[in-house]
Formats: sequence, C-alpha cells, structure tokens
Amino acid sequence: MKKTMLVVALLSSASMAQSGRLANGVYAVEKGNATAKNAAVRPYEGKDVVLDTASFVPLAVEGKPEMSRGPGGSGLSIQLAPDAAKRLEDLTRSHINQPIAVVVGDKIVSAPMVRSAITDGKAWVTPCEGESCEALRRELSK
Repeated sequence: MKKTMLVVALLSSASMAQSGRLANGVYAVEKGNATAKNAAVRPYEGKDVVLDTASFVPLAVEGKPEMSRGPGGSGLSIQLAPDAAKRLEDLTRSHINQPIAVVVGDKIVSAPMVRSAITDGKAWVTPCEGESCEALRRELSK
C-alpha cells in the first residue's frame, strides 16, 4: 500500500510539474526527475527535458530580433534589455558546462550547453531557418 501511494504521489508531482504555460525565457535544465516544486517538463528533440522554473530569465527583448546568415548557418540575434541581460549573465555564469533551454511559445526552441558566461546580453538562437525562424522572430518582436 505504501509503495502504491508513493508511486501515485510521484506521478502526481510529475503531472503537476508539467502543467501550466511557461513564459518566454531561458531556463536552467535540471538533471533527474520532475518531482521538484519548481520543475516543468517539456519535450525537445524526442526527449523530456526538466526545466527549473526558479532559475529563469525572461526574454525581455530590446529592439527587434534580427535574422542573420553566416558560415555556420542561419540564426536569430536577440539583444536583451539590461535587467534581463544581467540575469542571463548570472544564470550562465552559474551553469558553465551545463545545458540551458530557450523557451518560446511554451516550447523549447534551443537547448545549448553553456561554455562561458554571456555578459553582453546578446543571445544567438541557432539553427534558425525558414518559417519557424520567422515565427520565432515575430513572437519575440511582440
């Protein structure tokens, strides 16, 4: 009976963690399961990714996002507002060699590994091509 109750409790926690729409932003990615109070689960590239909603940076964009094409492919360049830029610096500094996730429209659009702190508030979303990139640019321009 206790095992059954524990399983039900864990399933309920995971279910609760997955509900609710996420704000556009950058989230820390958690290893493990979605039983934490501040966890949300979203699919990305065929896997469930656990996001820490307490470690969040809003995508407060300054100016219009710009689509660019370079030797490595196409991408979307985003300049964050000063407060969001500082929060992104703090998040990336504390998550070196760990993944983060960029969420737009309640979906993970990118999940890069942090290699160094982002200190200038500039985010580069790649790959970003075609209509999906244009839709992302429009969503972030609102």
